[in-house]
Amino acid sequence: MQARMDDIQAKLNLLIGALDGQDAGAIIAATEELATAVILFRGTAIPAGREGQARALITATLAQLEAAAIRVNILKDWTRQRIDMTHAIRGTAPRGLALNY
Repeated sequence: MQARMDDIQAKLNLLIGALDGQDAGAIIAATEELATAVILFRGTAIPAGREGQARALITATLAQLEAAAIRVNILKDWTRQRIDMTHAIRGTAPRGLALNY
């Protein structure tokens, strides 16, 4: 269990670094690696008597996931601002649902 949680933590750190670096390819790769680590962890049995440790590790990981989600929202907002500025410079308006979120 500890090794799987450490793997999730390492993959999460990679994702946060990719988000901070604003590298789309690295974000996609890190997201896929984190998803794989989470899937592998879900199949891991928690040894008797280690439930408290597992709960603490999961709580810490969830806090970092929340921080990653905040980074995603900030990147999304910056991207929306860039799209809006580009439209303002060109004198155009967004078209289609793909540009609205």
